[in-house]
Amino acid sequence: MAARYSIIPGDPRAHKRDVLALADRNLLVPLQGREARYAKYYEQNPVGPPSFFLARDEESQGIVGMAAAFPARLRVFGEVVPGAISGDFAVDDGHRGFGPSIALQRAVVSALEQKGIRCAYGYPNEYAEPIIKRVGYVDLGRLSRFVKVLRSRVVVDTYVRSPALARPLAGVSRVGVDPLLSVASRERLHRRGHGFRVERPDRFDDRFSEVCESTWRQHPITSDRTPELLNWKYEQGGRREGGVYRIFALLRSDDGVAAYVVYRMRNGIRHLVDIAFLPSRAVVDALLAEFILDARRQSVPAITLLHLGAANLLTRRLRMFGFLRRTEESGVRVYVPGDSRLDRDLLVTGNWYFLTGDADV
Repeated sequence: MAARYSIIPGDPRAHKRDVLALADRNLLVPLQGREARYAKYYEQNPVGPPSFFLARDEESQGIVGMAAAFPARLRVFGEVVPGAISGDFAVDDGHRGFGPSIALQRAVVSALEQKGIRCAYGYPNEYAEPIIKRVGYVDLGRLSRFVKVLRSRVVVDTYVRSPALARPLAGVSRVGVDPLLSVASRERLHRRGHGFRVERPDRFDDRFSEVCESTWRQHPITSDRTPELLNWKYEQGGRREGGVYRIFALLRSDDGVAAYVVYRMRNGIRHLVDIAFLPSRAVVDALLAEFILDARRQSVPAITLLHLGAANLLTRRLRMFGFLRRTEESGVRVYVPGDSRLDRDLLVTGNWYFLTGDADV
């Protein structure tokens, strides 16, 4: 680090304005949501406050950079393991390159080790990847995106840039392709007789406990899920007006939750951020069928999901239900402090069941 910068530990109360100002200059956080996001992740995280550091420019005495890790709980072969989600890495223009970036990240991982955090993880952007690689983060692999196209308009909007060409193609898609997409879809075969019902609750309750536990029993490494943690993470109000996240649950006849999806809307597309299910093909098929049919009724053009890990019941059924798979440029990186058996397990890609919600800060 150049002597020009000092790295100082962050305090959620004392440095709130500094963090918000850096976010304003560098991070893609909507202005109207910055205060609420700060309160959620810096002041109200039920797992604890973040470890974060600020870079002070000794010439101007201004705060010009920051890096953070937000505490989280993992389940590793059933055991609760303290982890952290890396995020809020921001350095002002003019202080990048040989500035304080590496020193900030080194300060964060050093603090995590002192606190007994067993790993840090996240999916950095292309600019952050070289920095966190320098401090010891290991590349777990690229994320897989699964996409279910429900209306061909989404293909036209994504791939056809000429307005003059897009208009006639959109008309053709409505009268020619979209009906075929619907008729040929597998979800219609599962619409009746599966014995489940759908509910769209505003929050998670005790009925979700069984499926939460089932998730970490099915996958060697995944986020710890409890109704309390899910309510905090997904803002306790999936369907309330203005809410970011929505909950779609599949219930058995005894009112127990067999599976759920958490999703959010972006540009009219349903982005799945979390999905959990009891280990049954019938359950997964019923969930996918009902969710896709509901999306069709709402004229949603597409459904998409990001995943990292071994092939499993969900990924296999996604392909059977017509989801296309492609490899993304972005990937997941993990930092572990040593070479213990646990550390080595955390670096095996196939052990993970990783979805967007697992690192969504």
